[in-house]
Parts: sequence; C-alpha cells; structure tokens
Amino acid sequence: MRDAFAAQPALAATLVHPDPGQVVAPLAAPGLIGQCASGLDLILEGFLLHHGRPRHLMVDDDGKRILAGDYCYAHGLVHVAKAGDLAVIALLADLVALSASLVATDDRAALPALWRATVAVIACPDDLRQEAALAAAKESMRAGDVEPIRALGATLPQTPELDEALSNA
Repeated sequence: MRDAFAAQPALAATLVHPDPGQVVAPLAAPGLIGQCASGLDLILEGFLLHHGRPRHLMVDDDGKRILAGDYCYAHGLVHVAKAGDLAVIALLADLVALSASLVATDDRAALPALWRATVAVIACPDDLRQEAALAAAKESMRAGDVEPIRALGATLPQTPELDEALSNA
C-alpha cells in the first residue's frame, strides 16, 4: 500500500512515519488477500482523507486532501478489482456511499459496525446468512434506521484499530 503513495511524488512527501500498517486488509482474508486486500486500506485512507483524520498521509491543504482521497479511492478499487469479483466492488460502493451518509447525518458511531460487517462479507463470500443480514441492515440504513447495522456489528469480532481510525471520521 505504501508503494502506491511513494510512487506519487505529491503523496510521497506527505507519508506518515512510522508506517501505521494496514487495518482492513488482514480482516478480509480469505476472501481477499495480498495486493487485492491492500486496496481496502487504500479505500479506508480515502474515506479518512475526505471525512476524518488519515492514517498514512498528512495533507494540510483541504483541496489536496480531497484529491488525495479520490486517488486513494480509485487506486484502492483498482487493487480490489484485480480479484475479479464484481460483488466485492458493489459492496465497496455501498460502503463508501453509506459511510458518507453516516457522516452527513452525524451517525458516525455506526461506522465501525458498517465497515466490520462489510469486510466480514468480503472475507467469507459464501456465508449467505451474513450477506443477507448486511443487506437487510443496509436497507434499514437507507430508510434512516442505523440500529440494525449497530446490532449486526455487535455480533462480529471487535476491531480496535479499525474502530479507532473510524472514530476520527
């Protein structure tokens, strides 16, 4: 993941040291591994650049933060797309859109549950019950009710590093 930043001179100069490491990619196995999974952390960094405090990049200028966030979203999707699974891309599109909605409605406390539940479905794509639970929770979110996603998130293993990153969104 850091290679993607280092390859861009404008981003290389903004890298945080020491490397804070990946928090989402390890959760995505076995559904996504390697460089494909690292795309999830790039997407998280894009989200944090747009809506919070990024983990890997320190960009002071608001305009440059938005551009860096867009780069992270796009580059992250390129990595994930290498897995060839359009269902994962659809999950991530929903994740980004619903996450932005949670920020806009000041329901940020539900972000970790949404991210954990989405990554759990990516990690185990054959778990149809988990997939159905996430789909139902997302429909409730679209109707303005975040309690189902919170309840679903509470059934999943805790992710302190991811939760901390999202608490700054």
